[in-house]
Amino acid sequence: MPLFAKEKHYFYLHEFKTVSDHNQKTIKQALDEAFDSMHIKQKVAETRLINSWENVMGKTIAKHTRKIFLSKGTLFIYLDNPSLKNELTYARDRIIELVNESAGEELVREVVIK
Repeated sequence: MPLFAKEKHYFYLHEFKTVSDHNQKTIKQALDEAFDSMHIKQKVAETRLINSWENVMGKTIAKHTRKIFLSKGTLFIYLDNPSLKNELTYARDRIIELVNESAGEELVREVVIK
């Protein structure tokens, strides 16, 4: 028996199947799988990092940062202030710690300052 008819398409009640508990996923799991399969998880992480850069590193560093990007676990930071560049070169481990803490996962394994 048709459940309802619309424009000569019939939908039967038996067509609607229930999903068992072992196939159910959270929205986060589904999105993570989709991002992994489309290889955009890294870009999403990079976008979050760029958007939170001032909160993570402070206004002074953000003001002198000309470009940042993430590639295969390496964070590239381009600065316009040579003395700040020199100072941050010695603080690379701390930058890695701050960025990864902010992201809630290990995004950065190495920092290159230019």
